[in-house]
Amino acid sequence: MPSETQIRNLFASPLFQRDYETCDDPESPAALPEASLDFLSALAGELKAGVVFEFGSGQSTKMFLRQGCAVTSLEDSDHWMEQTQNQLSAEEKGRHTALVRPLQRRMHGFIPMMDWTVDSTIAEKLGGADIILVDSPYFAPFRESTLWSALVHGRNAVVILDDTRIPTLSRFCDMIAVENPGVLHRRVAVGHTFDFFARVTDEPLKARHPVFEIAKGWRRFFLSGKYAGG
Repeated sequence: MPSETQIRNLFASPLFQRDYETCDDPESPAALPEASLDFLSALAGELKAGVVFEFGSGQSTKMFLRQGCAVTSLEDSDHWMEQTQNQLSAEEKGRHTALVRPLQRRMHGFIPMMDWTVDSTIAEKLGGADIILVDSPYFAPFRESTLWSALVHGRNAVVILDDTRIPTLSRFCDMIAVENPGVLHRRVAVGHTFDFFARVTDEPLKARHPVFEIAKGWRRFFLSGKYAGG
């Protein structure tokens, strides 16, 4: 488990200060591009991470496993989990825990979202993680709820949210940072853009959606099957 000093040093390190490339994977725009994977690999090395929890799975799963980490991946689709596991060696599968749970309607404050219910198994895994990567649900605005679960249960982890170039996610991240001075926060414009968080105090987390964000959230929920903006 990384110490508070390690985490503070990481957030102040040159890794978060450099200029990076914002881009998509040319073959699969939804997948993490190579620039993002390289960044996460460097971060895991600097943090000396041993345990990773992912919301979602794919290229990052393989990268973290090849870094020597034990990885738990949570998916809402057997198909996508099988796609990931089919690319792993027998040794890597021995360090990979695959969890498949359905997304359910949950209220995030006053906004309905589709997210996972954090049961005791998931909570335990989050609590023991050094790194938590939030790269799912596929409909990215719902990740507000998933990020909140990661921050609540991953008290000792560096929590990473992907796709924060989407305005609704960047606004939520900014609100978390403003209302919670006991949470470290950095945004790095690499790949789809990452936001990084780490709790360094035991203060309860706070989040308050303005009325206009609540209205937008309800609209996104009802249009989520075809609406992809922020």
